[in-house]
Amino acid sequence: MRDRVLTKVQATVRFVSGVTAPKLVNHKRIHSPKDIIADIREFYGVQISYQQAWHAKERALEMIRGKPSAGYRQMSRYIYMLNTVYPNSYIRMQKTEEDEFMYLFVALRPLIRGFDYCRPIVVVDGAHLDGAYKGTFVSTSTLDGAGCISPLAYGVVDTKMTILGHDRNESILKSVRIVFPNIPHYACIWHLWKNVFGNFKRSRNTLSDIFYSMAKAYRKEDFDKLMAKVDKIDHRVKEYLEDAGYEKWSRIHSTVNRGRMMTSNIVKFINGCLVEAWQLSILEFLEEVRILFGSWHCKNREIASYTKDTLGRRFEKVLIINASKSSKMEVVPSSEFIFSVYEAGRKYICLERKVCSYGRFHLDEIPCTHAIVVLKEKNVKDMHQYCSDYYKPDALAKTYEIPMVPIPDKEDWSATEDVVVETVYPPRYRRLVGRPRKRRKKNANEKIIVNTNCCGQCGQEGHNRRTCTFFPKEK
Repeated sequence: MRDRVLTKVQATVRFVSGVTAPKLVNHKRIHSPKDIIADIREFYGVQISYQQAWHAKERALEMIRGKPSAGYRQMSRYIYMLNTVYPNSYIRMQKTEEDEFMYLFVALRPLIRGFDYCRPIVVVDGAHLDGAYKGTFVSTSTLDGAGCISPLAYGVVDTKMTILGHDRNESILKSVRIVFPNIPHYACIWHLWKNVFGNFKRSRNTLSDIFYSMAKAYRKEDFDKLMAKVDKIDHRVKEYLEDAGYEKWSRIHSTVNRGRMMTSNIVKFINGCLVEAWQLSILEFLEEVRILFGSWHCKNREIASYTKDTLGRRFEKVLIINASKSSKMEVVPSSEFIFSVYEAGRKYICLERKVCSYGRFHLDEIPCTHAIVVLKEKNVKDMHQYCSDYYKPDALAKTYEIPMVPIPDKEDWSATEDVVVETVYPPRYRRLVGRPRKRRKKNANEKIIVNTNCCGQCGQEGHNRRTCTFFPKEK
Protein backbone atom coordinates (compact mmCIF):
# COMPACT_ATOMS: atom_id res chain seq x y z
CA MET A 1 0.00 0.00 0.00
CA ARG A 2 2.86 2.39 0.92
CA ASP A 3 4.68 1.72 -2.37
CA ARG A 4 1.47 2.33 -4.32
CA VAL A 5 0.99 5.73 -2.66
CA LEU A 6 4.61 6.79 -3.21
CA THR A 7 4.47 5.96 -6.90
CA LYS A 8 1.49 8.31 -7.34
CA VAL A 9 3.05 11.34 -5.62
CA GLN A 10 2.79 14.47 -7.76
CA ALA A 11 4.04 18.02 -7.44
CA THR A 12 1.71 20.92 -8.16
CA VAL A 13 2.80 24.11 -9.86
CA ARG A 14 2.15 26.02 -6.64
CA PHE A 15 4.46 23.71 -4.67
CA VAL A 16 7.23 23.80 -7.26
CA SER A 17 7.06 27.60 -7.50
CA GLY A 18 7.45 27.92 -3.73
CA VAL A 19 10.51 25.66 -3.77
CA THR A 20 12.04 27.44 -6.77
CA ALA A 21 11.45 31.06 -5.71
CA PRO A 22 14.58 31.43 -3.48
CA LYS A 23 16.80 30.45 -6.42
CA LEU A 24 15.34 33.17 -8.64
CA VAL A 25 15.84 36.16 -6.34
CA ASN A 26 19.12 37.03 -8.07
CA HIS A 27 18.19 37.85 -11.66
CA LYS A 28 21.77 37.18 -12.81
CA ARG A 29 21.50 33.52 -11.82
CA ILE A 30 20.38 31.25 -14.66
CA HIS A 31 17.87 28.66 -13.44
CA SER A 32 16.05 27.14 -16.40
CA PRO A 33 12.99 24.82 -16.37
CA LYS A 34 15.38 21.91 -16.96
CA ASP A 35 17.19 22.82 -13.74
CA ILE A 36 13.85 22.92 -11.90
CA ILE A 37 12.95 19.46 -13.22
CA ALA A 38 16.31 18.12 -12.05
CA ASP A 39 15.93 19.70 -8.57
CA ILE A 40 12.44 18.27 -8.00
CA ARG A 41 13.54 14.83 -9.16
CA GLU A 42 16.67 14.89 -6.98
CA PHE A 43 15.18 16.23 -3.73
CA TYR A 44 11.62 14.87 -3.87
CA GLY A 45 11.85 11.94 -6.27
CA VAL A 46 9.00 13.32 -8.39
CA GLN A 47 9.05 13.72 -12.15
CA ILE A 48 7.37 16.86 -13.52
CA SER A 49 6.88 17.96 -17.10
CA TYR A 50 8.66 20.85 -18.81
CA GLN A 51 5.37 22.77 -18.99
CA GLN A 52 4.87 22.45 -15.24
CA ALA A 53 8.41 23.67 -14.59
CA TRP A 54 7.94 26.63 -16.93
CA HIS A 55 4.65 27.69 -15.31
CA ALA A 56 6.19 27.23 -11.86
CA LYS A 57 9.06 29.52 -12.78
CA GLU A 58 6.66 32.18 -14.10
CA ARG A 59 4.62 32.02 -10.89
CA ALA A 60 7.77 32.17 -8.75
CA LEU A 61 8.97 35.27 -10.61
CA GLU A 62 5.58 36.90 -10.08
CA MET A 63 5.79 36.09 -6.36
CA ILE A 64 9.21 37.79 -6.15
CA ARG A 65 8.81 40.75 -8.50
CA GLY A 66 5.06 41.20 -8.71
CA LYS A 67 3.17 41.72 -11.95
CA PRO A 68 5.07 43.54 -14.74
CA SER A 69 2.33 46.16 -15.01
CA ALA A 70 2.86 47.21 -11.37
CA GLY A 71 6.14 48.89 -12.29
CA TYR A 72 4.40 51.34 -14.59
CA ARG A 73 1.87 52.28 -11.89
CA GLN A 74 4.74 53.25 -9.56
CA MET A 75 6.63 55.15 -12.25
CA SER A 76 5.45 58.60 -11.09
CA ARG A 77 6.61 57.96 -7.52
CA TYR A 78 9.97 56.70 -8.79
CA ILE A 79 10.51 59.83 -10.88
CA TYR A 80 9.53 62.00 -7.89
CA MET A 81 12.14 60.24 -5.73
CA LEU A 82 14.82 60.68 -8.40
CA ASN A 83 14.11 64.41 -8.56
CA THR A 84 14.19 64.58 -4.76
CA VAL A 85 17.47 62.71 -4.30
CA TYR A 86 19.17 64.24 -7.37
CA PRO A 87 17.93 67.85 -7.63
CA ASN A 88 18.44 69.77 -10.87
CA SER A 89 18.27 66.54 -12.88
CA TYR A 90 16.48 66.37 -16.22
CA ILE A 91 13.85 63.61 -16.11
CA ARG A 92 10.92 63.50 -18.50
CA MET A 93 8.16 60.94 -19.04
CA GLN A 94 5.70 61.03 -21.92
CA LYS A 95 2.27 59.33 -21.96
CA THR A 96 -0.47 58.92 -24.51
CA GLU A 97 -3.91 60.48 -24.18
CA GLU A 98 -5.03 57.21 -22.55
CA ASP A 99 -2.21 57.54 -19.96
CA GLU A 100 -0.21 54.73 -21.55
CA PHE A 101 3.56 54.85 -21.21
CA MET A 102 5.48 56.09 -24.24
CA TYR A 103 9.03 56.90 -23.13
CA LEU A 104 11.18 57.97 -20.19
CA PHE A 105 14.36 60.06 -20.35
CA VAL A 106 16.70 60.27 -17.33
CA ALA A 107 19.74 62.57 -17.06
CA LEU A 108 20.84 62.68 -13.43
CA ARG A 109 22.67 65.76 -12.21
CA PRO A 110 25.85 63.94 -11.00
CA LEU A 111 26.26 62.42 -14.47
CA ILE A 112 25.56 65.40 -16.70
CA ARG A 113 27.55 67.77 -14.45
CA GLY A 114 30.76 65.97 -15.40
CA PHE A 115 30.21 66.34 -19.14
CA ASP A 116 31.45 69.95 -18.98
CA TYR A 117 34.95 68.57 -18.30
CA CYS A 118 34.99 65.77 -20.90
CA ARG A 119 35.66 65.90 -24.62
CA PRO A 120 32.30 66.83 -26.25
CA ILE A 121 31.93 63.55 -28.13
CA VAL A 122 29.05 61.24 -27.13
CA VAL A 123 28.03 57.78 -28.29
CA VAL A 124 24.35 56.78 -28.54
CA ASP A 125 22.97 53.27 -28.93
CA GLY A 126 19.94 51.14 -28.08
CA ALA A 127 19.15 47.59 -26.96
CA HIS A 128 15.86 45.70 -27.06
CA LEU A 129 14.43 44.63 -23.69
CA ASP A 130 13.02 41.15 -22.96
CA GLY A 131 10.38 42.04 -20.36
CA ALA A 132 6.66 41.46 -20.64
CA TYR A 133 6.10 44.76 -22.50
CA LYS A 134 9.37 44.81 -24.47
CA GLY A 135 10.62 48.29 -25.34
CA THR A 136 14.11 49.62 -26.06
CA PHE A 137 16.78 50.82 -23.68
CA VAL A 138 18.79 53.78 -25.02
CA SER A 139 21.87 55.30 -23.45
CA THR A 140 24.53 57.88 -24.21
CA SER A 141 28.07 57.96 -22.82
CA THR A 142 31.46 59.53 -23.25
CA LEU A 143 35.04 59.02 -22.02
CA ASP A 144 36.47 60.97 -19.08
CA GLY A 145 40.00 62.30 -18.68
CA ALA A 146 41.25 58.91 -17.50
CA GLY A 147 39.80 57.01 -20.46
CA CYS A 148 36.99 55.47 -18.37
CA ILE A 149 33.35 55.22 -19.42
CA SER A 150 31.26 58.11 -18.13
CA PRO A 151 27.49 57.54 -18.65
CA LEU A 152 25.48 60.69 -19.29
CA ALA A 153 21.83 59.79 -19.79
CA TYR A 154 19.55 56.81 -20.38
CA GLY A 155 15.93 55.97 -21.00
CA VAL A 156 13.33 53.46 -22.09
CA VAL A 157 11.23 53.83 -25.24
CA ASP A 158 8.05 51.95 -26.14
CA THR A 159 8.43 49.36 -28.91
CA LYS A 160 6.02 51.23 -31.21
CA MET A 161 8.26 54.30 -31.14
CA THR A 162 11.47 52.37 -31.84
CA ILE A 163 12.61 51.65 -35.38
CA LEU A 164 16.33 50.97 -35.25
CA GLY A 165 17.94 50.86 -38.67
CA HIS A 166 20.58 48.28 -39.49
CA ASP A 167 22.92 50.55 -41.46
CA ARG A 168 24.69 52.84 -38.96
CA ASN A 169 21.39 53.25 -37.00
CA GLU A 170 19.61 55.50 -39.49
CA SER A 171 16.73 56.25 -37.06
CA ILE A 172 19.15 57.61 -34.46
CA LEU A 173 20.91 59.70 -37.10
CA LYS A 174 17.57 61.07 -38.32
CA SER A 175 16.55 62.02 -34.78
CA VAL A 176 19.90 63.72 -34.16
CA ARG A 177 19.49 65.80 -37.34
CA ILE A 178 16.06 66.98 -36.13
CA VAL A 179 16.93 67.78 -32.51
CA PHE A 180 20.54 68.92 -33.09
CA PRO A 181 20.66 70.19 -36.70
CA ASN A 182 24.05 71.91 -36.30
CA ILE A 183 25.83 69.08 -34.47
CA PRO A 184 27.91 66.71 -36.65
CA HIS A 185 27.36 62.97 -36.27
CA TYR A 186 29.72 60.12 -37.09
CA ALA A 187 29.68 56.39 -37.73
CA CYS A 188 31.26 53.60 -35.73
CA ILE A 189 34.10 52.23 -37.87
CA TRP A 190 33.46 48.67 -36.68
CA HIS A 191 29.81 48.73 -37.79
CA LEU A 192 30.81 50.36 -41.07
CA TRP A 193 33.34 47.59 -41.66
CA LYS A 194 30.66 44.98 -40.95
CA ASN A 195 28.62 46.46 -43.79
CA VAL A 196 31.65 46.27 -46.10
CA PHE A 197 32.32 42.74 -44.87
CA GLY A 198 28.80 41.61 -45.71
CA ASN A 199 28.39 43.39 -49.04
CA PHE A 200 31.78 42.74 -50.66
CA LYS A 201 32.81 39.18 -49.85
CA ARG A 202 35.51 38.78 -52.48
CA SER A 203 37.86 41.38 -51.01
CA ARG A 204 36.85 41.46 -47.34
CA ASN A 205 39.84 39.52 -45.98
CA THR A 206 42.36 41.61 -47.92
CA LEU A 207 40.86 44.97 -46.98
CA SER A 208 40.39 44.52 -43.23
CA ASP A 209 43.75 45.91 -42.08
CA ILE A 210 43.76 48.55 -44.81
CA PHE A 211 40.35 49.88 -43.76
CA TYR A 212 41.22 50.27 -40.09
CA SER A 213 44.56 51.90 -40.95
CA MET A 214 42.69 54.29 -43.23
CA ALA A 215 40.11 55.19 -40.57
CA LYS A 216 42.81 55.91 -37.97
CA ALA A 217 45.30 57.65 -40.28
CA TYR A 218 46.70 60.96 -38.97
CA ARG A 219 47.77 62.36 -42.37
CA LYS A 220 45.80 62.85 -45.56
CA GLU A 221 48.75 61.56 -47.60
CA ASP A 222 48.64 58.22 -45.76
CA PHE A 223 44.86 58.06 -46.20
CA ASP A 224 45.10 58.66 -49.96
CA LYS A 225 47.76 55.95 -50.37
CA LEU A 226 45.63 53.41 -48.53
CA MET A 227 42.51 54.41 -50.48
CA ALA A 228 44.44 53.87 -53.72
CA LYS A 229 45.15 50.31 -52.57
CA VAL A 230 41.45 49.82 -51.85
CA ASP A 231 40.55 51.10 -55.31
CA LYS A 232 43.05 48.71 -56.88
CA ILE A 233 41.66 45.69 -54.97
CA ASP A 234 37.95 46.47 -55.38
CA HIS A 235 36.69 49.81 -56.64
CA ARG A 236 33.16 49.04 -55.37
CA VAL A 237 34.42 49.30 -51.77
CA LYS A 238 35.88 52.73 -52.50
CA GLU A 239 32.56 53.91 -53.96
CA TYR A 240 30.70 52.57 -50.92
CA LEU A 241 33.01 54.39 -48.50
CA GLU A 242 32.73 57.59 -50.52
CA ASP A 243 28.93 57.39 -50.37
CA ALA A 244 29.12 56.90 -46.60
CA GLY A 245 31.17 60.11 -46.39
CA TYR A 246 34.82 60.23 -45.43
CA GLU A 247 34.06 62.76 -42.70
CA LYS A 248 31.77 60.22 -40.99
CA TRP A 249 34.43 57.61 -40.27
CA SER A 250 37.92 58.93 -41.10
CA ARG A 251 39.94 60.63 -38.35
CA ILE A 252 41.75 62.99 -40.72
CA HIS A 253 38.56 64.09 -42.54
CA SER A 254 36.51 64.62 -39.35
CA THR A 255 35.20 68.16 -38.90
CA VAL A 256 35.86 67.98 -35.13
CA ASN A 257 38.54 66.26 -33.08
CA ARG A 258 37.12 62.84 -32.18
CA GLY A 259 40.13 62.00 -30.05
CA ARG A 260 40.33 58.21 -29.68
CA MET A 261 36.55 57.69 -29.93
CA MET A 262 36.32 55.80 -33.22
CA THR A 263 33.83 53.07 -32.26
CA SER A 264 30.66 52.70 -30.17
CA ASN A 265 32.25 50.08 -27.93
CA ILE A 266 31.56 52.00 -24.71
CA VAL A 267 27.77 51.77 -25.05
CA LYS A 268 28.04 48.19 -26.28
CA PHE A 269 29.86 47.46 -23.03
CA ILE A 270 27.00 49.06 -21.07
CA ASN A 271 24.47 46.89 -22.90
CA GLY A 272 26.59 43.82 -22.15
CA CYS A 273 26.63 44.61 -18.43
CA LEU A 274 22.83 44.91 -18.38
CA VAL A 275 21.93 41.90 -20.54
CA GLU A 276 20.71 39.84 -17.54
CA ALA A 277 18.49 42.74 -16.41
CA TRP A 278 16.60 43.03 -19.72
CA GLN A 279 14.02 40.50 -18.47
CA LEU A 280 13.12 42.53 -15.35
CA SER A 281 10.11 44.79 -14.97
CA ILE A 282 10.66 48.37 -16.04
CA LEU A 283 11.09 49.74 -12.51
CA GLU A 284 13.58 47.05 -11.49
CA PHE A 285 15.47 47.51 -14.74
CA LEU A 286 15.77 51.29 -14.25
CA GLU A 287 17.09 50.68 -10.74
CA GLU A 288 19.69 48.24 -12.09
CA VAL A 289 20.84 50.89 -14.56
CA ARG A 290 21.05 53.55 -11.84
CA ILE A 291 22.97 51.19 -9.50
CA LEU A 292 25.41 50.22 -12.28
CA PHE A 293 26.09 53.84 -13.25
CA GLY A 294 26.35 54.77 -9.57
CA SER A 295 28.99 52.10 -8.93
CA TRP A 296 31.03 53.27 -11.92
CA HIS A 297 30.67 56.88 -10.79
CA CYS A 298 31.93 55.97 -7.31
CA LYS A 299 34.88 53.99 -8.67
CA ASN A 300 35.89 56.74 -11.12
CA ARG A 301 35.51 59.30 -8.33
CA GLU A 302 37.94 57.28 -6.22
CA ILE A 303 40.43 57.10 -9.11
CA ALA A 304 40.16 60.87 -9.58
CA SER A 305 40.82 61.46 -5.86
CA TYR A 306 44.34 60.03 -6.00
CA THR A 307 45.22 61.40 -9.45
CA LYS A 308 47.07 64.51 -8.34
CA ASP A 309 50.39 64.91 -10.14
CA THR A 310 49.81 62.87 -13.31
CA LEU A 311 47.41 62.81 -16.22
CA GLY A 312 44.41 60.53 -16.28
CA ARG A 313 45.40 56.88 -16.06
CA ARG A 314 45.05 55.98 -19.75
CA PHE A 315 46.73 59.11 -21.10
CA GLU A 316 49.59 58.98 -18.62
CA LYS A 317 50.38 55.53 -20.04
CA VAL A 318 50.30 56.98 -23.57
CA LEU A 319 52.74 59.68 -22.53
CA ILE A 320 55.11 57.11 -20.99
CA ILE A 321 54.99 54.89 -24.08
CA ASN A 322 55.68 57.85 -26.37
CA ALA A 323 58.64 58.85 -24.21
CA SER A 324 60.12 55.36 -24.42
CA LYS A 325 60.04 55.49 -28.24
CA SER A 326 61.84 58.82 -28.55
CA SER A 327 65.37 57.76 -27.63
CA LYS A 328 66.79 57.27 -31.16
CA MET A 329 65.77 60.52 -32.83
CA GLU A 330 67.83 63.53 -33.87
CA VAL A 331 66.63 67.09 -33.29
CA VAL A 332 67.64 70.14 -35.35
CA PRO A 333 66.24 73.53 -34.22
CA SER A 334 64.98 75.96 -36.85
CA SER A 335 63.75 78.71 -34.52
CA GLU A 336 62.70 79.17 -30.93
CA PHE A 337 59.55 77.07 -31.36
CA ILE A 338 60.05 75.17 -34.64
CA PHE A 339 62.20 72.03 -34.80
CA SER A 340 63.02 69.27 -37.26
CA VAL A 341 63.09 65.68 -36.02
CA TYR A 342 64.87 63.01 -38.08
CA GLU A 343 63.70 59.38 -37.92
CA ALA A 344 63.07 57.56 -41.21
CA GLY A 345 62.38 60.97 -42.71
CA ARG A 346 61.92 64.50 -41.39
CA LYS A 347 59.07 65.68 -39.16
CA TYR A 348 58.32 69.28 -38.19
CA ILE A 349 57.32 70.26 -34.65
CA CYS A 350 55.91 73.62 -33.56
CA LEU A 351 55.72 73.88 -29.77
CA GLU A 352 53.92 77.23 -29.82
CA ARG A 353 50.95 75.89 -31.83
CA LYS A 354 51.32 72.33 -30.47
CA VAL A 355 51.30 70.78 -33.95
CA CYS A 356 53.32 68.09 -35.66
CA SER A 357 53.62 67.38 -39.38
CA TYR A 358 52.81 63.73 -38.61
CA GLY A 359 49.47 64.76 -37.08
CA ARG A 360 49.53 62.96 -33.73
CA PHE A 361 50.52 65.92 -31.55
CA HIS A 362 47.54 68.13 -32.36
CA LEU A 363 44.95 65.39 -32.97
CA ASP A 364 45.67 63.35 -29.83
CA GLU A 365 46.40 66.58 -27.90
CA ILE A 366 49.26 64.87 -26.11
CA PRO A 367 52.99 65.07 -26.98
CA CYS A 368 53.91 62.44 -29.57
CA THR A 369 57.33 60.80 -29.79
CA HIS A 370 58.66 63.63 -31.99
CA ALA A 371 57.38 66.31 -29.63
CA ILE A 372 58.81 64.55 -26.58
CA VAL A 373 62.32 64.36 -28.04
CA VAL A 374 62.12 68.12 -28.76
CA LEU A 375 60.96 68.85 -25.21
CA LYS A 376 63.82 66.76 -23.84
CA GLU A 377 66.22 68.75 -26.02
CA LYS A 378 64.87 71.93 -24.42
CA ASN A 379 65.19 70.36 -20.93
CA VAL A 380 61.43 70.57 -20.31
CA LYS A 381 60.60 68.36 -17.33
CA ASP A 382 56.86 68.92 -17.02
CA MET A 383 55.24 67.83 -20.29
CA HIS A 384 51.70 68.05 -18.93
CA GLN A 385 51.43 71.70 -19.97
CA TYR A 386 51.47 70.52 -23.59
CA CYS A 387 48.58 68.08 -23.00
CA SER A 388 44.87 68.73 -23.35
CA ASP A 389 43.07 70.12 -20.31
CA TYR A 390 40.64 67.17 -20.55
CA TYR A 391 43.43 64.81 -19.40
CA LYS A 392 44.56 66.83 -16.38
CA PRO A 393 43.73 66.05 -12.73
CA ASP A 394 41.60 69.18 -12.20
CA ALA A 395 39.21 68.24 -15.01
CA LEU A 396 39.04 64.64 -13.79
CA ALA A 397 38.22 65.73 -10.23
CA LYS A 398 35.49 68.14 -11.39
CA THR A 399 33.97 65.42 -13.60
CA TYR A 400 33.01 63.45 -10.49
CA GLU A 401 32.60 66.37 -8.11
CA ILE A 402 28.97 65.53 -7.29
CA PRO A 403 28.54 62.06 -5.71
CA MET A 404 25.69 59.71 -6.62
CA VAL A 405 23.91 58.92 -3.38
CA PRO A 406 21.49 55.95 -3.13
CA ILE A 407 17.74 56.43 -3.10
CA PRO A 408 15.57 55.08 -0.25
CA ASP A 409 13.97 51.65 -0.35
CA LYS A 410 10.66 51.35 -2.17
CA GLU A 411 8.76 50.99 1.11
CA ASP A 412 10.14 54.34 2.32
CA TRP A 413 9.15 56.34 -0.75
CA SER A 414 7.08 59.42 -0.05
CA ALA A 415 5.41 61.65 -2.61
CA THR A 416 2.87 64.44 -2.87
CA GLU A 417 -0.80 63.68 -3.41
CA ASP A 418 -0.84 64.69 -7.09
CA VAL A 419 2.07 62.30 -7.78
CA VAL A 420 0.40 59.41 -5.94
CA VAL A 421 -2.86 59.75 -7.87
CA GLU A 422 -1.15 60.10 -11.27
CA THR A 423 -1.98 57.13 -13.48
CA VAL A 424 0.48 55.40 -15.79
CA TYR A 425 -0.62 52.31 -17.69
CA PRO A 426 1.73 49.92 -19.48
CA PRO A 427 1.94 50.24 -23.27
CA ARG A 428 -0.29 48.06 -25.38
CA TYR A 429 1.61 44.99 -26.38
CA ARG A 430 0.37 41.69 -27.71
CA ARG A 431 2.60 38.80 -26.81
CA LEU A 432 3.51 36.62 -29.76
CA VAL A 433 2.64 32.94 -29.84
CA GLY A 434 5.39 30.49 -28.93
CA ARG A 435 8.55 30.64 -26.88
CA PRO A 436 10.08 34.12 -26.58
CA ARG A 437 13.33 34.64 -28.46
CA LYS A 438 16.46 34.85 -26.30
CA ARG A 439 18.52 36.50 -29.02
CA ARG A 440 17.49 39.17 -31.44
CA LYS A 441 17.19 38.38 -35.13
CA LYS A 442 20.26 39.77 -36.83
CA ASN A 443 20.14 41.61 -40.13
CA ALA A 444 21.89 40.20 -43.16
CA ASN A 445 24.79 42.65 -42.97
CA GLU A 446 25.48 41.72 -39.34
CA LYS A 447 26.13 38.07 -40.05
CA ILE A 448 29.87 37.80 -40.30
CA ILE A 449 29.86 34.09 -41.14
CA VAL A 450 27.63 33.24 -44.10
CA ASN A 451 27.38 29.61 -45.16
CA THR A 452 26.28 30.32 -48.72
CA ASN A 453 28.17 29.75 -51.92
CA CYS A 454 29.25 32.83 -53.80
CA CYS A 455 31.21 33.71 -56.90
CA GLY A 456 34.98 33.38 -56.60
CA GLN A 457 35.51 36.41 -58.86
CA CYS A 458 33.19 39.13 -57.56
CA GLY A 459 31.98 37.57 -54.30
CA GLN A 460 28.27 37.98 -55.11
CA GLU A 461 25.71 35.22 -54.64
CA GLY A 462 23.48 33.67 -57.29
CA HIS A 463 26.16 32.65 -59.80
CA ASN A 464 29.64 31.11 -59.98
CA ARG A 465 33.02 32.00 -61.48
CA ARG A 466 32.15 30.62 -64.91
CA THR A 467 28.94 32.64 -65.32
CA CYS A 468 30.23 35.85 -63.70
CA THR A 469 29.41 38.98 -65.73
CA PHE A 470 31.07 41.48 -63.39
CA PHE A 471 34.57 40.30 -64.33
CA PRO A 472 34.25 39.03 -67.93
CA LYS A 473 36.93 36.67 -69.19
CA GLU A 474 39.59 38.13 -71.46
CA LYS A 475 39.48 36.74 -74.99
